[in-house]
Amino acid sequence: MPTPRYRFCLNTAATWAALAALFFLTGCTILPVENLKTPENSGRSSSAVLGFYRGPLNHLQGVRRGECPMYPSCSEFARQAIARHGLIMGWIMATDRLMRCGRDETRLAPKIEINDRIKYFDPVDDNDFWWTEKQPVFRP
Repeated sequence: MPTPRYRFCLNTAATWAALAALFFLTGCTILPVENLKTPENSGRSSSAVLGFYRGPLNHLQGVRRGECPMYPSCSEFARQAIARHGLIMGWIMATDRLMRCGRDETRLAPKIEINDRIKYFDPVDDNDFWWTEKQPVFRP
């Protein structure tokens, strides 16, 4: 039986592993690798993380058909949030978006038509009003 000190290390390792799995294995969008666009700030480490997430780590492509019901897509939302608010706050906003994607947001967000498909409009601008001291913009 592990001593209390080692038990703490095991719990910490399990927590970090769970957080890493949550970060890398959650997703809502399917984007083929050949259609990736390079972000303007491609030298930043956050761009490398997003590029990896949007490309080779896109695990849902093999098990799920379809695409993100939101506009912009969850990966594009994450890219915009990280570009605007930095890696930590952008990641928090992206995680929040992934938890809302396709659930209650489909009742709350306005519907728009993109490429003959109905999407739910949920831009970064409507989700960072607490950061910029502006009120959210509600569109009919």
